[in-house]
Amino acid sequence: MLGRYEAWGGPSTISDDPSMPEEPTWPGSYVIERAEKYRTPTWPWSQIKWGTKLQDKPDLNDVWYQLSSGAWGSVKKDFNITREHIRRSYLNLYRVDVVPNSWVFNDFGPVAIRWFKDTNGDRTLNDDERLSGQMFHTTPENEAQHSRSDPIRLSHSHGCIHLKPSDREIIFTRGGFEPGTPFIVHKYHERYQAGADQ
Repeated sequence: MLGRYEAWGGPSTISDDPSMPEEPTWPGSYVIERAEKYRTPTWPWSQIKWGTKLQDKPDLNDVWYQLSSGAWGSVKKDFNITREHIRRSYLNLYRVDVVPNSWVFNDFGPVAIRWFKDTNGDRTLNDDERLSGQMFHTTPENEAQHSRSDPIRLSHSHGCIHLKPSDREIIFTRGGFEPGTPFIVHKYHERYQAGADQ
């Protein structure tokens, strides 16, 4: 697979944010394990998977989200995110003053590409190996810029590697995110020699 794509990792030094410090993307050799819609309680807006169906309930001053069972839950009650906050966030991202019909606020975008340190070289995630907490993904801001056909402005992550939405799709098409695919994260001072910025 040939190609060169812009991507931004974390900053070169750990930040002093006490709640969620930004950190460098860890250098090393890794293997792709899977791509998935990612959800985590660590980030408030990432507790709901990207694309989850929504129902605007203005009479209740609430927004409902569809559970995996098909039933509906309250975003306000379950996650303490108000209808007004959702509406304003969508307006800021997409320039449209409505509650969207699906969740487009997950910090990890529509899909996160997970990787691991392959300690025995078999390109398979074994019981003694763990998925990295860092991953390839896009951001809600970049997804919105892409949908508006605006220039994509990448930014530093908290350690993950941010991609442009269109580049993510090209890499998928070319097989770059297939399970078992190896890749290298270079040290920051190596970026020019390696020919790939983090």
